[in-house]
Amino acid sequence: MINTNWLALYTKKNCEKSVLEKLTALGLRCYLPQITVIRQWSDRKKKLQVPAINGIVFVQVAIAEKNQVFQVSGPAGFVHLHGKLAEIPHHEIERMQDHLEGRGLIDQSQFKPGDIIYIKALGCDGVISKIGSNQLWAKVKDLDLTVCLRAA
Repeated sequence: MINTNWLALYTKKNCEKSVLEKLTALGLRCYLPQITVIRQWSDRKKKLQVPAINGIVFVQVAIAEKNQVFQVSGPAGFVHLHGKLAEIPHHEIERMQDHLEGRGLIDQSQFKPGDIIYIKALGCDGVISKIGSNQLWAKVKDLDLTVCLRAA
């Protein structure tokens, strides 16, 4: 039986895209939330797609078959919460997709570092650690993650 919930899979540093490709080639349903950023070098600017949550790929797989993700190189382990495998409901993944596609932008002018915010896409609270020109970063202590949120 396929699990309708998603599992969060830690990956090795900077391996999110390759893990996504390899697991998809195995026939697993995967999701890598990505954002577009502009990186500037001394001679040019370039738009890049980067992971919205560094080091995490979401996988929809039956719990009994979860270890098949380790058939490929790159995965480091599953995210656990309170000693149990962290399962993310499908509607939360859909919310994250909506947000990243621009249907959930936030106004960053109302926040400052140290503020506690509720992150709908993850269903938990985060503490704002940094505010940029069009993004803000929030530390999610329960999941030991820092997420980057696109601002309006």
